[in-house]
This record gives sequence, structure tokens and C-alpha cells, in this order.
Amino acid sequence: MLDQTDILILKELTHNCRIKVNHLAARVHLTAPAVTARINRLEDAGVIKRYTIEVDTEKLGYDRQIFIRTAMKDAAQRAGYRALIHRYRNAIRHHYRVSGDMPYLIEGAFRSRAELNDFLLALGNVATYKVIDVIDELI
Repeated sequence: MLDQTDILILKELTHNCRIKVNHLAARVHLTAPAVTARINRLEDAGVIKRYTIEVDTEKLGYDRQIFIRTAMKDAAQRAGYRALIHRYRNAIRHHYRVSGDMPYLIEGAFRSRAELNDFLLALGNVATYKVIDVIDELI
């Protein structure tokens, strides 16, 4: 379904979804109308689901970036777990169900060690967890 030009278009859009079509066309060696048609086809096929931005959480004051693997202590804790996730929704960037012995992965950004600690103390009441502290982002 996708050819190399489609892949190049997707790579460019992933890097900068606000790129002007004529600039994108020059980068993939097509005309602007041809690129627009391809983008429309990719959107219609559901390959491109949405356009988004990436926010620098540190500039917003969320200096403690972490990943947390979690597992419910028991099924009865599910409602408490969901309530906790909802209560900290501003600090939780993504929440995934994953494979392995700890079936949930939280990507979070907290304003301080104290805020992270409060979250972890509450999380410990409803789940077991392992924290992975982000040191730096590699591009």
C-alpha cells in the first residue's frame, strides 16, 4: 500500500506536521498537488490519524520525567487505580497497557520530587510499581 515516497512524506510530517506542502513537495521531489493528494489518501486510509504537537514539559515546570511500570495488587484495586490515574491526569502524559509481568506503563512528568513522591505513595496503595527515571532525551 505504501511506497517509498509515502514513507518519506510520513517521516517529514512526523518531524514537523506544520511543514508547508510546497516545502514538503521539494523534499520528496514531487509537486505540491501530488503531495496533497498523497496526504489526503493517507488520511482517508487511516494511516495518518491526527496531527499533534510535542510539548517541552520542562519549560512548563514539569521537571521530573519518569516511566512507571505497574501491576494491580488485585482486581479489587482496579477502581482505586483508575481514580488515582484520573486524579493525576495533568501529570500523566500517556498510560498504556503493555505486555509482561507489569501490564501498565505510565509516562509522567511531575513538577517536583515531592509531587512524584505523593503520587508514588498513593500508587503503592493500589499497585506494585517500578520507576524508570528519565535522565535525558536522545534524538
